[in-house]
Amino acid sequence: MARFLNWILIIPLGAGVVAFTVSNRGRVLIDLWPAPFSFETPIFAALLIALFVGFLLGGIISFTSTSKRRLLNRRLSQLLENARREEVILRDQIRKLEAAASDQPSQPKTQPQTRK
Repeated sequence: MARFLNWILIIPLGAGVVAFTVSNRGRVLIDLWPAPFSFETPIFAALLIALFVGFLLGGIISFTSTSKRRLLNRRLSQLLENARREEVILRDQIRKLEAAASDQPSQPKTQPQTRK
């Protein structure tokens, strides 16, 4: 189902990019002011490259800003797994101790004598 929804979004987006590319084939001069570089490129190429670079920068910023959270989640997951393993071990020990206690004959409890 998710793949179907993905295609429902990707097909119109791709058609929009193709329509934009076909209708904006004019040329634009890009001048990189402090550097002595200038070049002419189609409008669609300049815009699509700018969108792609923005997408990559956003992804990098998002990835780096969530790195602390991912590290904390990984550590907490490891601690949880260790606690679960320890719980299994302790439950096993409790069962063994209970079995050993039930195998021993019960001894009557004597009450301490009090002086009158």
